Amino acid sequence: MTLDATFQMEAPQPCGRCGERAGRRAVAICNREPTVDAPVAPKFVRSSGLHEVRGMLSLLKKLTRKRRLRQIRTARSRKRRKQKCRKRPVRKLRTYHAAPNEIEAPRRVDILDFHGRELGRFIRAVADAVLVRHEAVSLNFRETEAFIAGGTILLFAELDRIKSQSELEKPLTLIDPRRRRAKEVLKQIGLYELTGDSCDVVPLRDDVIYWKATKGANQSGHQMAMIEVVAERVRATYADTLLLHQVWRGVSEAVTNSVEHAYKKPRGDGFNGLAETKWWMFTQVRDNMFGVAVCDLGCGYRATIEETIPEQFISQLAATFAGSSKDARAIHTAMEYGRTGTHYPNRGKGSRDAMSVLESHKAGNLVIISNSGTMAYEFREGRPPRHTSGSLELDVRGTIVLWWLPLRGVGE
Repeated sequence: MTLDATFQMEAPQPCGRCGERAGRRAVAICNREPTVDAPVAPKFVRSSGLHEVRGMLSLLKKLTRKRRLRQIRTARSRKRRKQKCRKRPVRKLRTYHAAPNEIEAPRRVDILDFHGRELGRFIRAVADAVLVRHEAVSLNFRETEAFIAGGTILLFAELDRIKSQSELEKPLTLIDPRRRRAKEVLKQIGLYELTGDSCDVVPLRDDVIYWKATKGANQSGHQMAMIEVVAERVRATYADTLLLHQVWRGVSEAVTNSVEHAYKKPRGDGFNGLAETKWWMFTQVRDNMFGVAVCDLGCGYRATIEETIPEQFISQLAATFAGSSKDARAIHTAMEYGRTGTHYPNRGKGSRDAMSVLESHKAGNLVIISNSGTMAYEFREGRPPRHTSGSLELDVRGTIVLWWLPLRGVGE
């Protein structure tokens, strides 16, 4: 019988190597010797593809070492290309559980973007544990690496509020950060003193030792006198590059707003101020920059402008305001109107006194944050001040005012 392209099935025959029964054609392939009476191909394989089948079987030979290494290199190269093309994974929020023993602090204490959400969740977890469930907690700062002025003053103020409202003997315990720099910051701003914990670290870093923290209940007294001491030291070092009376005027107005306006109404969580503390303040002199940050935990600009500014003016300014944040619009309205609700003659310029610091100094930056809205003002000599509005993912539940004034190179 000759090989052709016909389709017939033959009875199975025993294989000469393995003894299995198979078609006579399969036996010929297994013995690797074609027979004279080889059958026609089965229904699913043409007899003309016999050499192709033999070629496929030859590929199943054991790989040589050289070929194996080449396949490994090719696989690794494909994996690297795939990883480069892969999209950057979305960072997930760390979940904070208000446990009675330990609450993990954010890695970066800041109010912007993702870090602001983490800070807000941390503060709410501590408040819920101490003030609602009446449980003492440990603040775990082991992984904390960085402290930014806006987030740090908010954290300091909120922890002070939580401790003051708590009925527990020691509601907060501080767990030391692993990094020395973070430990120096907590020591410098007085957080160890606030929680009643000991710390043997002496702040030495230049970006830490120049921060000074204070708090008070009014716009006078020895707490506010601290800014005079800092400013006089600046003026003694940098001659007349800092006008003390203008800095005092702007900071005093921010403190006055905190005392007289911020706590007229309770904020969203029902907090309506402390009798002994109304405001918190940081000051810093470093790298030819003079910085001041003032914070209160009141109801914010949006809840008070309706009592201090006519509705018609608010409507007119809202029509021309480019931002979408209601809190930012309230800040801008207060800055533009220039009048407070006290109607006293010495309070004529209201929130614009904050801007007067930059106008007198001829340069600097001002940032005002109220709840979730922000207004940033930049002043350069010879150019009109620029302002930008924005919104935060964090509701600070209060107001933060920050100034940064250059001490050298004014007008550059």
